[in-house]
Amino acid sequence: MSLLPSKTPEIDTEQAGDIQILGVDEQDTDVVFNTLSSQTARKLLVAINEEPGTPSELANRLDTSIQTVSYHLDALVEAELIRVADTRYSEKGREMKIYAPGENLVVLVVGTEESAHGIRSLLKRFLGAIGALALLSLIVHSVVEEFPFMAQTAAGGQPEPTGWPTGIAFFVGGFVILLIVFWWQGSQQ
Repeated sequence: MSLLPSKTPEIDTEQAGDIQILGVDEQDTDVVFNTLSSQTARKLLVAINEEPGTPSELANRLDTSIQTVSYHLDALVEAELIRVADTRYSEKGREMKIYAPGENLVVLVVGTEESAHGIRSLLKRFLGAIGALALLSLIVHSVVEEFPFMAQTAAGGQPEPTGWPTGIAFFVGGFVILLIVFWWQGSQQ
């Protein structure tokens, strides 16, 4: 019985970095296209996004050689589509890298550099608005919970249950309004 771990440890697969928006005519896009021109590289990228793994685990899952997987792993790391998230040791004592999705989400924009810049700007404003809406929803919920007499009351003077907590209802309504506003702004550009 080996004291070494036999399974891949829990790897954080959250892509907490920035959203990387690439225009078709940008230099970084060439690297991504060249890397993903291979069907094996695309299958490997999908497999890593489903479950991180070592080169040998990924080769087994894709039913291909470790050499082929290693070649594509290097290219995917260079293109920043995946990353080395951790290492562990095999039963033979060899250090093995564990590959996981890259830190950044990558979005490809077909259009000019100005349209890619416009989408970046719109996305940043939208995410900022969502943050502000979430904070405002918490404040509204706190006020209503602190002062229940402000809520609509039934005949007996007790607050009438609405089914949804006030803060969540406020957030959902605001989110729908934000989607409409940002969709309209996007269609005007």
